[in-house]
Parts: sequence; C-alpha cells; structure tokens
Amino acid sequence: MVGFLPRLKSACFRKGAFEMTFKGIATTAVLASVIGLAGCSGNDVQNQSPYAQADGRYQGTLPCADCAGIKTNLEIRNQNNTGASFTLDSTRLGQSEKPLQTKGQVLIKQNVGPNSYPLVYELKNGQGNTIYNLLPVGNGDMRLLDRNYTRIDSSDNLTLKRIN
Repeated sequence: MVGFLPRLKSACFRKGAFEMTFKGIATTAVLASVIGLAGCSGNDVQNQSPYAQADGRYQGTLPCADCAGIKTNLEIRNQNNTGASFTLDSTRLGQSEKPLQTKGQVLIKQNVGPNSYPLVYELKNGQGNTIYNLLPVGNGDMRLLDRNYTRIDSSDNLTLKRIN
C-alpha cells in the first residue's frame, strides 16, 4: 500500500496529466452545478398546491346572450396553500360601463364531470352560489365549463388568459 501512493502521486502530477485531470474535474463540477441549478429555476408547478397554481390575474371577453360580450377580469389569490379567494369584475359590453364586482372563495374539485377532469376551480360567491367552473388549460389559462363540469360546445371564446 505504501508503494502504491508514490506511484499514484507521480502519475497524477506528471506534466499534462494533472492538467487533464483538473480540467475533467472542473468540467464535471461545472456541469453538475448547471444541472442542479436548472432544476431550481422557474416555477415547479407540479410541486405547488392547486391554490398556488391558480394564483394570478386572468382576462377575457366571455359570450353574452343579450349583449356584445362580458369583459371579465378575474383575480385569484392563494391563501397559504389552504384556500383561495377571488375578485371578479364583469362588464356587459354595450350595456354598462361600470363593472359588477363579485367576491368569494375558490373551491378545488377533483375528478369531476363526465370527463373526470383531474382539477377544476369552482368560484363561489358569498352566498355559496357557483359563479364559474374553470378548467386549467395550457399556459396557465382557464376555460369555462358548464355547471355539470362539461366543456361547452361553442365557437365563442370561453377562455380567460393568464396575464401574470
């Protein structure tokens, strides 16, 4: 064993061998750091609570039977990952300049509707009435579902776009 160390030492510190070994170790350390940091960057949505995933502001113009559309501004606020509240401002285009404001709680529904959607956000006002059922879709947007958690078959825009 004693004779092994001098040979190892002399092999590692020979001209060029040390440089190659050091460069290999340094390159490996840099790559490991970059890969490790890449895992920490951005929001890891999969590890967030459903309330934290929904936290944000949404906008869109939803269809209206007797007006040009309902300009909709929705803000969902996460409450320590145990619940969420919402503020909804709705303006009936062509009928009113002043938005109607509704506040309430966001409920999480899982595996609901005929398609067993894994996650749906149900907005309930202060009286406990359901205002909207929203299905999360790509890019963090929300799509309106009917009261039975079914997609509404329509060519109208039924999506609220996430704006932050």
